[in-house]
Amino acid sequence: MSSWNPFTRNTTSRKSIGLITTRDFDRETRRLESLEDNAKSLTRDLIKQDKSFDDFARGQLKLLHDLSGSSFINHYDQQQTSTNLSTNISQLINDWKLTAQHISEQTSLLNEITSKTIIDSSKRLTLALANVTNAIKKREQSLNEYIKVQNKLDKFNEKLGSSTTSLGATMNATNNTKFEQIQKQLNEAKQQYELKNQVLNNELPILHEQRAAFVYPCLEAFIEAQAHYCDQLEMAYRNLIGQMDVATDSTSTLDEINAKLATIKSLSIVASE
Repeated sequence: MSSWNPFTRNTTSRKSIGLITTRDFDRETRRLESLEDNAKSLTRDLIKQDKSFDDFARGQLKLLHDLSGSSFINHYDQQQTSTNLSTNISQLINDWKLTAQHISEQTSLLNEITSKTIIDSSKRLTLALANVTNAIKKREQSLNEYIKVQNKLDKFNEKLGSSTTSLGATMNATNNTKFEQIQKQLNEAKQQYELKNQVLNNELPILHEQRAAFVYPCLEAFIEAQAHYCDQLEMAYRNLIGQMDVATDSTSTLDEINAKLATIKSLSIVASE
């Protein structure tokens, strides 16, 4: 929110005119502020998520690119005379690279859908809420003008009541004219304020109730995109495991990984702590 906050009001000035902002209006403006803050926060979080997914996909491709060009890997392939695997390590890396490219494509697709379903929608919602906030600001300005004119009339009446004059009818006519002018200004200011106030009192609850109709379809499409993305990742890695002739049972695969880690640890060239 900007330094000027339409949700923080000086109720003291309203007490002087008997126009204390109703609790219902305060509640609706607080809801509006909360909705705007949540929309902005959601946009920031999803932008971070998209960047994280991109970093993962790009990082995996860079790793595989570096491994493919590694002189150690090429030398290992050349020196390898026998292996329990059906393919050499370069072929495994190439299969992994194809999987990573597919994941990168799916990541780009997910980020595109995320942008259309949530990020762009949140930005449109934030823009609409900014327009409402501007309307609240104009209402506030109208109320301040109303209070200003009312205070002017009060001071005029006080001055009129405490003063005495010998000019008689001439002064009374002047005072009556001035009084009528101020009263006319007051009526116009009151009309402007009450019009803006009534519009907002009618529309703010509707805006709050309609938020679900706007947000839920976006959220549903976003969740479906996330589920599709995770499904694509699972299929891609399962296919990669199949190409490596590794058992797909999660327990046996984990046991095999732990066995390989134990072997790697025994080959450590640094002192164990």
